Amino acid sequence: MTSNTTPVSRKRLTWAVLSATIGLSLFVYFIQRAGLSEVAAGIQRLGSTFLVVIAVSGLRFAARGMAWRSCLVGPHRLSPAEAFRGVAAGDMLGNLTPLSILVSEPSKALFVNDSEPVSRTLPALAVENLFYTLSAVLVIAGGALALMLRQRTSETWWLASVSLVAGLIALISVAHAIIWWRVRVASRLCAIAGDVGPEFILRWTERVRQLEDRVFTLYPRNPRRLLGVAGWELCFHALAVLEIYLVLSLISTDTPTLLDAFIFESTNRFINVVFKVVPMRLGIDEAGTGTFAEFLAFGTATGVTLAVVRKARMLVWMAVGAAFLLARGLSINRIIADAVTTRADVTGREQP
Repeated sequence: MTSNTTPVSRKRLTWAVLSATIGLSLFVYFIQRAGLSEVAAGIQRLGSTFLVVIAVSGLRFAARGMAWRSCLVGPHRLSPAEAFRGVAAGDMLGNLTPLSILVSEPSKALFVNDSEPVSRTLPALAVENLFYTLSAVLVIAGGALALMLRQRTSETWWLASVSLVAGLIALISVAHAIIWWRVRVASRLCAIAGDVGPEFILRWTERVRQLEDRVFTLYPRNPRRLLGVAGWELCFHALAVLEIYLVLSLISTDTPTLLDAFIFESTNRFINVVFKVVPMRLGIDEAGTGTFAEFLAFGTATGVTLAVVRKARMLVWMAVGAAFLLARGLSINRIIADAVTTRADVTGREQP
């Protein structure tokens, strides 16, 4: 047992050090490229409104907590306040460690185990994460569509907004239909690709099929629960767009639109999904947002400042999450170890 876990731990430690080094280098480079004085000026323009940004971010945690509660089947004792604290604590651990979701989700269930057992809250978190992932994919896809519409015309942004809403409704409907009717799109595509492509794709087909089975099983069939979870996830993303719009309105010399804020949020979701294992997305967020802001004609300094404000907001909530853990008498090392063990136990029970 020890011989198997030690190399994995060393690999993760090596990856954490490497990613932190690269991230720090990117962070310093893009701060210098944007101009430290310009970034500082943007933060100064934001001023005390940063407190509003923190509050909006807190509402996002609350929305995820309510979505989690909506996924619990039957009566339960998990209060909105405790779900909120659990989400904040789990998010802190997910941002702090390269283990990311492997630690953050089980730690949420462990945090609230005085109210509800892990055997109930962890499956509910799996359902909530499924909805969050689907919604994040839709936001990323919607952002790509919005970007194409924005680049084609900037004067008729209202038409782009209407087209974006219609496109998102269509994407949501297709995704819902695929899961509701249990259409095996992903595994069939893998099988087709395996017939004409590299052999290793065939080895992934069975794993993809198992993932589809899990998604089909977890997806709520009760319309009320379905709309409830989807509604809270929608609130989460809407609040994220509001946060970006608020910050952009103050730090940028150009007046942003809600469409611009949505495009930035879709970029942020993409960075979060792809670079989830990089602690705090250090440097990655500044590089991606700065480059993207330059592409949208807001300027590198605006993008880097937006990323820095996000980082500062993240640090505040990480401190709050750590305080929640300490108030429960839980140490970070202890809950990380327990979360990994819990995850392994649940995974082991799910193996055929």
